[in-house]
Amino acid sequence: MPKDTFISKLLTLRLQMASILFLGASGQVGGAFLTVFRKAYPDTPITAYLRSTTLDEALTSLGNINIVHGTFEEPDRVEELAATHSIIINCAGSFNPPLTAAILKGMKNTKALTPSDRRPILLHFSGTGNFQPQPRPQDRRELPPNGATDEMILAAAARGDFNALFVCPGGIFGQSADHVGLKTGDASARAAGVWVEWSLKNVQNLGFSPYIGPGTSIIRLVHVDDVVSLAMLVYKRALETWETYKPEDVYSHFYVCVDETVESKVVAEAYAELLVREGKIGEKEARKVGYEEAGTTAYYSAGNTMVEPVRAAELGWKPKNRKKFLETLKESKYFA
Repeated sequence: MPKDTFISKLLTLRLQMASILFLGASGQVGGAFLTVFRKAYPDTPITAYLRSTTLDEALTSLGNINIVHGTFEEPDRVEELAATHSIIINCAGSFNPPLTAAILKGMKNTKALTPSDRRPILLHFSGTGNFQPQPRPQDRRELPPNGATDEMILAAAARGDFNALFVCPGGIFGQSADHVGLKTGDASARAAGVWVEWSLKNVQNLGFSPYIGPGTSIIRLVHVDDVVSLAMLVYKRALETWETYKPEDVYSHFYVCVDETVESKVVAEAYAELLVREGKIGEKEARKVGYEEAGTTAYYSAGNTMVEPVRAAELGWKPKNRKKFLETLKESKYFA
């Protein structure tokens, strides 16, 4: 039997035995990823766990999706669901250690049948802030928002509780034509995403758009559609390595996802322009400030995100989106 045919049949067998718990179906990435995933893997049973009922019809139309409603503040429910699925795809809650703890506890005690009794799989969406040099003195070290959950996952995977793979995007921007919410006109389909929303909220709270020092620090960005394309490749990699993955392999399964490079002052100026246009702030010019005056996003404004998608490229990933960050801000309907 040709090697390619053998691998294809092996992956098909694994898929027939897999069941997926999906978190984040309404999010910027999750809503698009789930649609693309279902087209590629139509027969894999999926349980979507989410709070809102507004996407129920759209999710059901994708086929073979069981919907469970609940919140991330119900750890017992999350733990039970994690224990009864062989693959967890977490596109939400990377800033949420209690949610992660519930997922890990469930996976450690999984009741799901996995191929050849192998460990369950966790595909976790994190971020590149974990690889950013500290912008403050070491005696004032800050753990990036994604850091706490990543450290929990690393420790559990290194113990052999499950196979973990991380997708680590830079600042995600844009809206995807694949978002499941488009079918119902749901607001989630035009959401700015965690990074942009977090940044815009910070500017609105301050009343001005800040940058630190000369504003030349580097921010790496990526369009949501390019994040989805990498996530598909990482999922495929998870299946290919299901039986060969060793606990120590977890450290080599961080997949950085970045494309565009912009300076922090340019980003600050773009936010100021957008929010003045939308009547959210009155100060037209971005303002140079010190670290302490930059608000909740100071960590990212001050540091340089000097990372490259080396492992992603090894999987064959190439960013294809041609619409750039500043262009999407000018076209935005975030406040519609």
